[in-house]
Amino acid sequence: MKVVCKPMKFFALAGLLLLAACAAETQGGRSPADRPELSRSLLDAAAMAAAQGDYATAATYFRNVYLREPGNTQAAVGLMQTLREMGDLEQARSVADATLLARPNDATVVAEVGKVRLASGQLPNAVALLQRAVDLDPADWKSRSALGVAYDRQGDSVKAEENYRAALGISPNNPVVLNNLALSRVLANDLAGARELLQRAVDSSRADVRVRQNLALLYALSGNMAQAEALTLQDLPPDLARATLAYYRELATQAQQAR
Repeated sequence: MKVVCKPMKFFALAGLLLLAACAAETQGGRSPADRPELSRSLLDAAAMAAAQGDYATAATYFRNVYLREPGNTQAAVGLMQTLREMGDLEQARSVADATLLARPNDATVVAEVGKVRLASGQLPNAVALLQRAVDLDPADWKSRSALGVAYDRQGDSVKAEENYRAALGISPNNPVVLNNLALSRVLANDLAGARELLQRAVDSSRADVRVRQNLALLYALSGNMAQAEALTLQDLPPDLARATLAYYRELATQAQQAR
């Protein structure tokens, strides 16, 4: 069990430009009627930065709109997401508290606040909020998958799998959900089942580098270093790939010794 816990750092739970630029706009004489257009531009720029993994820039844009328009749900949710991705949970919780108080029945808000609670380790509250988000919007696979993660964190693998399966019913072969379900199987010491799920995820055109590297790690733990090496070299630069493979070999050796 000790060996299984170590590699879990590698699993991704299949998640958030300058204020001076906006100041120049407002100080340049824009009328209040122009603000929606400015907000849309900032939100578009924030979404683009977040898609590129530049969460600091995205958070700055989202925060700019949020401070000007506290009732803008897209800005509030985007700010929570990017702060969560950055690991700035204190600020994320502050925005979450205010936003939930203002919009307690908005499914998108409730879901994101639940994810902030989950990232903060507030598991009972996270489960309650994510379940509420699912009830408000049963078609949201992201809330279902996050609820599965919350149940896994609580040690309830049965309810976790129920929610992952429900998420897959909404979004079949979704690599994020398959990745989370695979992690759930790792927690249950079912490496073969986890490997099969991750292979399905990797076969999807939507899989990203994190999913492929999770599969590489599982191949290594299962003793198949050739497959682990092929996947690692596919995504990582040579120096990092060599270091990663050396770590995978160390984990595989420890796993063998623990059996």
